Amino acid sequence: MKPNKVYFKEEQTFKQSPRMWILITAVFASIAPIAYGLYQQLVLGKPWGDEPMSDKNLIYTFVFIFILMAGLVIFFSRMKLQVRVDSEGIRYRFPFYIIKERIISREQINRYEIRTYRPLIEYGGWGYKTGIHRKLKGLNKSGTAMTIMGKTGLQLYLEDGQKILIGTQRPEAFRRAMDKMMAQKMRNE
Repeated sequence: MKPNKVYFKEEQTFKQSPRMWILITAVFASIAPIAYGLYQQLVLGKPWGDEPMSDKNLIYTFVFIFILMAGLVIFFSRMKLQVRVDSEGIRYRFPFYIIKERIISREQINRYEIRTYRPLIEYGGWGYKTGIHRKLKGLNKSGTAMTIMGKTGLQLYLEDGQKILIGTQRPEAFRRAMDKMMAQKMRNE
């Protein structure tokens, strides 16, 4: 069996996104006050706040918040969207959400377009967004989205009526790869 020809490959991570800096800033803003309280109460010997906690409870609270915030940073920094277009179709993974690589075969694709989308309005933000359009019939017809950053994506319209949006930072390369892959579909029909 001959290997599939790869036309396009892209990997996006939240580390590249400006939202990662917002998250890190929020983490420091969450940890800084309690770190100051620890310093004031344990090092300077002054009770922190109007109704100070015991030293032990203050340490436990700090450790809990630190672990929670560090976990969020690790979670988002390891999240990535992996997309590949080859001669069979579009292969994608979105670790933590889609562990095993999935494929949308070229036979499943009715049509496609590169489009600008509004992440907050159409999907409720970036990330792996699915299901709401099914729960709120008629209110959200945007379909499923897999996005990391930006406002440009490949909109797929599948034969079964599903809509899938895959975010991209390289829209023209993605479109050219789709054209090549779909041209093979035409030749095989």
